Amino acid sequence: MLKGLFFVAVVALSVAASSCGNKKAENKDKTLNKDEVVKDVIKYPIPTPAEIAKALNDAKAPFIFSLCNPVEKVDLYITDRDKALNLGVYGANLSYSSTYGMKQETLNYLKVSKVLIDELQISTRFNAAFAERVERNIDNKDSLTVIISNSFFDTYAFLQNNGKDYLSILVMTGSWVEGLYTTVQIAISTPKNGVFLKVIANQKRTLDKLLELMDQNKESKNVEDSMSLLFPIKKAYETVNDENLTKEQFEAIASAVIRVRQSIVM
Repeated sequence: MLKGLFFVAVVALSVAASSCGNKKAENKDKTLNKDEVVKDVIKYPIPTPAEIAKALNDAKAPFIFSLCNPVEKVDLYITDRDKALNLGVYGANLSYSSTYGMKQETLNYLKVSKVLIDELQISTRFNAAFAERVERNIDNKDSLTVIISNSFFDTYAFLQNNGKDYLSILVMTGSWVEGLYTTVQIAISTPKNGVFLKVIANQKRTLDKLLELMDQNKESKNVEDSMSLLFPIKKAYETVNDENLTKEQFEAIASAVIRVRQSIVM
């Protein structure tokens, strides 16, 4: 499996986060081992939701709760496809809220993520104590970044190693769409949005990587259908060649992302 275009950035983020957490939290939670973070991140081929959330936080974007998928919708997701896509969505919401230090929202998205993890029978050793780890480190944003990112790495590895590649692709797709949707909405509501437009423009490469991975797994109808779902976004990016989006390019991408995201969350 390809390591992903942003490997160095992900490693830097994850290692930095694991180093910055306070000593007490590190001693209590062995998941913050630097070598394990690096080992796991190599396996995850595109940027994690935590990276997108951190980029928004670093750019001083406001936290907008209404952008997240309501937790009440979790009962709407019946098929494995919808559960996996929305596990990715809720995982992105979890990363977003935890990065901004929104404790109650973090716990709410933790709860629904755990519901979908259980229903999809992603019974990794890490996920077995995932909720406990998050709750124990709820006051330490750096530790939470590592814990939540590790959950994505561990879930991805578990699905890859247990013949459920298609589910890992779907989770990844949901998280990517949600991260891009959040960035698009913030760019729409921010007058000086140049930094967000660059983040959005750079997602063209990530989309190409994601579609490449999906193409390798399109024997699964769920993946094939989800791949088709992303084609409007792919088309909207066709004229994008650098970090500088025109007004027309941004509007086309925003419109496509909003439609695709709505079809996922229902």
